[in-house]
Amino acid sequence: MGGDPPDRNGPEAWRRAIHSFVRRFGLLEDDRTPCGQPLPTSHAHALMELLREPGLTQKDLAERLGLTKSGSSRLLSRLEATGRVVRRVDDADNRAKRVSLTDKGRALTQKVEQASLLRFASLIEGIPVARRKTVLECLDLLSRATPDPVGGEGHEG
Repeated sequence: MGGDPPDRNGPEAWRRAIHSFVRRFGLLEDDRTPCGQPLPTSHAHALMELLREPGLTQKDLAERLGLTKSGSSRLLSRLEATGRVVRRVDDADNRAKRVSLTDKGRALTQKVEQASLLRFASLIEGIPVARRKTVLECLDLLSRATPDPVGGEGHEG
């Protein structure tokens, strides 16, 4: 049926490989994380950032998550409605809002963190020891080459 065979290193092959990973890892579930916790992955990412650095500004959190201002506002509204975070006006800049975990949010996030570490430990076990560093370097390179979803350029590198 004519035509050239698909390029095994071209965009179609990359798309298939990344889509396969996204699906197998469980990133398409709306209501649970890949580690099996009962909340959307976007919520888990926001909560884990706030566990790592309590009191981030809403703007800084949005940047870390690659969300627009309105996207982060919607996400935080849902997290506030479930009692997992609170937003307060920044003492130094009354235009900015600081976001913190509530006790309920912290307890959930610690569960998510533990489940996530177990999930990644399991993933690592499936990769030969001699290739783990290379896989990590490749993931970092792929991340740096990926354009910012909010409309920016790719990262340096």
